[in-house]
Amino acid sequence: MNYRMRRNVVVCVLLCGILAIGALAQGSRGKAEMKAGAGMITVDYGQPALKGRDMLSKLEVGQVWRMGSNQATALATPVDLMFGSTKIAKGSYSLFMKRESADAYQLVFNSQTGQWGTQRDASKDVATVPMKKETLASPVEVLTIELKPATGGGTFVMSWGTLQCSADFKLQ
Repeated sequence: MNYRMRRNVVVCVLLCGILAIGALAQGSRGKAEMKAGAGMITVDYGQPALKGRDMLSKLEVGQVWRMGSNQATALATPVDLMFGSTKIAKGSYSLFMKRESADAYQLVFNSQTGQWGTQRDASKDVATVPMKKETLASPVEVLTIELKPATGGGTFVMSWGTLQCSADFKLQ
């Protein structure tokens, strides 16, 4: 192999390595899905890991958290949802979590989508719904969001560390 060929191989390997490091730095993405009507409700979110930290305890009362990492957590629903008396029209939303008090959290639906998770425009919040808070016996290392089916609807569940927050909904 001549010098020029070796140099091209080395450059190619270095570029591939740089691209791979960039992809790994993005972190993993999670997806929760649930059948609804003829389609699927989906939640797409970044999955940060605790790595020995207690991140949610740092969220102060009144603050809003992006509920994930990197790009904003996105909910898409093909049907209207009812969280108690709050209607969420079919469509796409970014999701956030607001700490209302030491023991109370709200799920925030925002009509702005596709933005970086820290770029929330509060004027585009369309609804907030209360979440039920529970303490888990065993901590969850990687942020997990689930959509658990139930009769006539389901439950949105977010677990991270020893905190689990959930909100029941009905399909319309």
